[in-house]
Amino acid sequence: MSVGTWFRTDYDVPPSAAAVPLDLTSGKDPAITILDQVVRGTGIVGRVLGDFGAVAVKVRGTGRAVRVHVTVGLDDLATRWWADRVRPSRFAPELPRLVTIRAQGHIRGALVLARRQGFRGAGTADRTLSFDLTPDELDGDGLLIVELAEAHPPAWAAGRISRSSALGLRFNSIQVRDRTAPAGPAGPDEFTGCDFVVLQPGSGPAVRIGSAVAAQAPPLPLSPRNRVTRRKPVRAVFKASRMARRVAVRAMPHRHGALTGVRAADLLTGADVPVEVVGRRPDGLDVVLGAPVTGPVLLGASESRPGLSLRASAGGTS
Repeated sequence: MSVGTWFRTDYDVPPSAAAVPLDLTSGKDPAITILDQVVRGTGIVGRVLGDFGAVAVKVRGTGRAVRVHVTVGLDDLATRWWADRVRPSRFAPELPRLVTIRAQGHIRGALVLARRQGFRGAGTADRTLSFDLTPDELDGDGLLIVELAEAHPPAWAAGRISRSSALGLRFNSIQVRDRTAPAGPAGPDEFTGCDFVVLQPGSGPAVRIGSAVAAQAPPLPLSPRNRVTRRKPVRAVFKASRMARRVAVRAMPHRHGALTGVRAADLLTGADVPVEVVGRRPDGLDVVLGAPVTGPVLLGASESRPGLSLRASAGGTS
């Protein structure tokens, strides 16, 4: 008898291993064996409670390499959780979130998430990171451990990225598939909605950065903080005020300015990465990094451009 069986009770349910292909979309799935700073969801896997969160899933490996897709979401509830715990200024704008994703103890990439303001409300931001695991990293009856944690932005990005970025974010889904062809980490290729973008590990040094006009960030949703503001008439006034601010923010003209330069930083070491602009286009820049992309690299406008949205793609030398 193994030592672990001594601690079992009649109420313990033996964990069941999920088969590949795996589509994990609910926190009620019996294959989930460990949750660390994550509250279970029903339509989602769970929501992060602190500066990091981890989900461990028992997976029956196939003896072959697999491709993992992790989808992370930022919604109004995530922002409200963040505001209730961080207690920012009532008039502070919502800032982009920057987080890293770790699997089996290694950082696989990073994501930047930013919500934009609409006339009726702010939208959600959902981003997916894909990466490979070797057969040794996911054995026959092993655990797939996925962690979501805040990344420490460089000094030049201070005040432009939300602190405690992982707080309130959702694990929307975790998918595992047999890998059909070798591929490096791949992040979303659409516009980020802010003046930052992330290059995933293994990206080439030549990068084409596209820029587009983005709507302003929404005002923060703040919950009532004292006995007076919890009363229904006062709460109704606050709600009407926030709706008016939403309309005003959306109707404001976008003074985004031009993308004149970019800066880069390695999110693993925190060191700046040399970057050279080799071409300018009406819709962006062509740049070349002065160091190989061995870890996730944050690219951002050299000066704050809240009305810009960036996208990165391979190229940049033509």
